[in-house]
Amino acid sequence: MNNVTGTAFIVAEFRAEENEESAPLYTDNVVKIWLNEETKEIAAEIAQNSPAAKEMVKLRTKYFDDVLSNQVLGGCKQVVILGSGLDTRAARINGERVTYFEIDDRATLQLKEETLTANKVSANVRYLGGDYVKDGLISLLKQSEFDFDIPTYFLWEGNTTLLAKKDVIFALKQIRDNVNSFRLSFDYMSEKVILRTTGYQDINDYIDKYESMYAPWITGFDQIATLADELNLKLIENFSTADLHVQYRPRRSLESNLFKFYFVCTLENMSENLPS
Repeated sequence: MNNVTGTAFIVAEFRAEENEESAPLYTDNVVKIWLNEETKEIAAEIAQNSPAAKEMVKLRTKYFDDVLSNQVLGGCKQVVILGSGLDTRAARINGERVTYFEIDDRATLQLKEETLTANKVSANVRYLGGDYVKDGLISLLKQSEFDFDIPTYFLWEGNTTLLAKKDVIFALKQIRDNVNSFRLSFDYMSEKVILRTTGYQDINDYIDKYESMYAPWITGFDQIATLADELNLKLIENFSTADLHVQYRPRRSLESNLFKFYFVCTLENMSENLPS
């Protein structure tokens, strides 16, 4: 579990479980092609030790699905998914003539492509094997037929907490400086969680247990609006997963105080706007 790529299967299991709800937040009939009894057992163990993780994955999936769907319906023709793992959106949310670009390590993308093909799942996607930090996000996009001049939606899910803050900011600057018109959504943790200063012992205990099985959380943000301003980007939306829980699960109680400190947001460049 110290291999971040390996956790793609765990996240996929968490996402897949929502299909079993009587009124699911979203439907993902593709994700099951990567799952088996082994992945189910490991995911169950993780969920038992870190129960909030599963629900937070489901809430962010719903949010990102909705934002992406709105962008596609509004006419966006390019979608870039950073650290895509076993993301299934290229197959699930594939409006007319939308091209997806997925960036992750080559082994993950090769497995993904081969499994989709074997299961006859179609997706208009171009796989860019590499590390968008070390290899450079823009350099990777230039290796494909990515069009830097048309409106693009970037999705950055489950990554920022695990990266150095300078790398998060550099990736944002790369997109800002090279892509004419875009919106970008990502999830992030409050810096108070990283520093263990939330005032909640249950959160500190949660982090210690989660990091012992996964990877250390090293980056958080407390003033995302200030960061957007500093980068000359516009903050469109910013919600805690506690906010999403109230909206999406109004009849369920909040499982953990951590939901108050885990966020999703959407930014756009100031000069050009994607269709709203």
